[in-house]
Amino acid sequence: MFYEQFLKICNEKGVKPTPVLKQIGLSTGNLKKWESGSTVSADTLEKLAAYFGVPVDYFFQNDESYTNVDITDNANAISKVYYIMKSNPEIICSILNGSTLNSADLYRIANYMGCKVAYLNPEVDEAALTGEPDAAQAANHLTENEQLLDILGRAASNKAYRCLQVQISRIVVSNLEKLGVTLKETLELNLAEKKTRDLFDRSKEPTEIAPFNCSDIFRIANGFKASLTYLFTGRD
Repeated sequence: MFYEQFLKICNEKGVKPTPVLKQIGLSTGNLKKWESGSTVSADTLEKLAAYFGVPVDYFFQNDESYTNVDITDNANAISKVYYIMKSNPEIICSILNGSTLNSADLYRIANYMGCKVAYLNPEVDEAALTGEPDAAQAANHLTENEQLLDILGRAASNKAYRCLQVQISRIVVSNLEKLGVTLKETLELNLAEKKTRDLFDRSKEPTEIAPFNCSDIFRIANGFKASLTYLFTGRD
């Protein structure tokens, strides 16, 4: 997967793989190792990403293995986390687990973003959320924007949380479209191509695709001079 992406970008940039490795101080013997499926170090990925001016996850954008990873809260999860790290080396060791939000927090986020709770998490019985949520349960020292960034910054450990992240990301896409921003313009920010295309494609199920992460959100905010409040709510 990495090897094909590496050859692809070399071809797009009109350069040969061997000179690229020499320029960034790597042995050309790595080519055969990568072709046979050897793991690429995070340091090498950072060097290649900087050389070509692309995000690290560019080299894994066609790897859909993340859609089938299910992390549980037990010792066996360590091996699964290893494979997530291997497929997504940009995820740092201080990664936080994302599993659930209580009903009050879902209510708060949905109200802030102007959508139904069921849109964020179809598994929630929205009829049970009528009226004001319990004040103690709703207590959260983070602002709504901070809470949304916290949600997007975690590794989803189940389909419901992945759905939540994707639906938040799709609201961001909708608000970009209100500004007249196109998929092509968004891709010009060097976001992961497959992920970005999937988020603009409403026909795909949210559990089948990847969400924006915090870095994506800040890159979008800077690239289009939009506030976090606008990206998440469509209003300033």
